[in-house]
Amino acid sequence: MPDNSSPFGKKVFFLNPPSVLSEVLPALAAAEFEVYTTSDHAKLGRYLAKDPACLVFVNIDAGAEESTWRTWLASFPKNGDGPGFGVITMLPDDERRSIYLMELGLSCGFIAVKMGSARTSDILLKTLEANEARGRRRYVRAQCEPGTADFNCQTDTGTLRGSILDISVAGMAADFHDGTTPRQGLRLKDLQLNLKGSRVLVNGVVVGGRSDDNGSNVRVIMFEPGSMDDPKRDKVRSFVSRVLQATMDTELASV
Repeated sequence: MPDNSSPFGKKVFFLNPPSVLSEVLPALAAAEFEVYTTSDHAKLGRYLAKDPACLVFVNIDAGAEESTWRTWLASFPKNGDGPGFGVITMLPDDERRSIYLMELGLSCGFIAVKMGSARTSDILLKTLEANEARGRRRYVRAQCEPGTADFNCQTDTGTLRGSILDISVAGMAADFHDGTTPRQGLRLKDLQLNLKGSRVLVNGVVVGGRSDDNGSNVRVIMFEPGSMDDPKRDKVRSFVSRVLQATMDTELASV
């Protein structure tokens, strides 16, 4: 059977997320889904017009009258070329469920969040899996603006320092400063990542790299799994989520 999933996965938006989702979103990030929140459906609609390969969960209890959400959802194409939509609500009933699933044809479900965060997490995780939201990508990666994140590491030949260009829980691309060019295969022990106020100490291995036209010495470093416990993974994922959300906020503000 052919694999029709995207190599990049799908962005997942929660429009006007209820407070209970503050306990759910970290679980989705831990499962390596690319998750965003927003409260502006007009700007989100314009964004979806140019990037429809997204999944959107609309809290129909907040932000506008429910009739507005029905009209907004009905405005998107249902021929498979548009985004996938689901509904989240604290007030489920069979009539409303039928309207959204049968009349509007939403493909991502009608989810009652009053069942609690654990049950909501389970339903959302299964929904995202069924809609191939992760794609063939194993880890969500964030590109870091200059000054956002850096690193340092003590070696036999001195201190290595540089900027983190992008990062996931699996590894990072790094621009080494001061003309240093670590060789491929070099093990970096006690590599300190400075992630905008959060510090993470890991071990890594240089697995490749390049030098660009600006003279930057970019190297790809994979983190040793044994040096990454759950608290460290949570810190990295939290940083990745914050960077992605800030980038998306800027993009939504410009559409």
